[in-house]
Amino acid sequence: MNYENSARSFKSLLILIFYFSFILILNYLVSAHIFVIIFLVLIVLPLAFDIGRNKKSGIKISNKEIIWFSGNFKGQIYLSDISCVEFKKRLDLSYRIRLVDQNNNKTLLPAEALPRVNTLEQTLKLYGIRVVNKKFN
Repeated sequence: MNYENSARSFKSLLILIFYFSFILILNYLVSAHIFVIIFLVLIVLPLAFDIGRNKKSGIKISNKEIIWFSGNFKGQIYLSDISCVEFKKRLDLSYRIRLVDQNNNKTLLPAEALPRVNTLEQTLKLYGIRVVNKKFN
């Protein structure tokens, strides 16, 4: 399985355009206070920088290993070294996915490098890797 994600996607551009349109509407039609406008612009700056840099991320699962990357961060682990994969569902309904090796060392996978949880879980089961679901921990 190969999965690659780019920060410069159609969805990201639409969010950025609608968000700045919302800020302009607040500024000119509602006459919002300047500190509110500055606060809203500061919130969206990381998304704007990610779109500008076009940070790529992804994961590759083969018969021998799992390779992941996110920007300059890269990692790999052989399938024979993996004890299990933990899927922890958090209170905000996002998932934190960790690879647990034979020595009980845990490696957190970057969220932006992962496909949908269902797809990843089915792929890992297909390769014979034990998946552990932990809800709200």
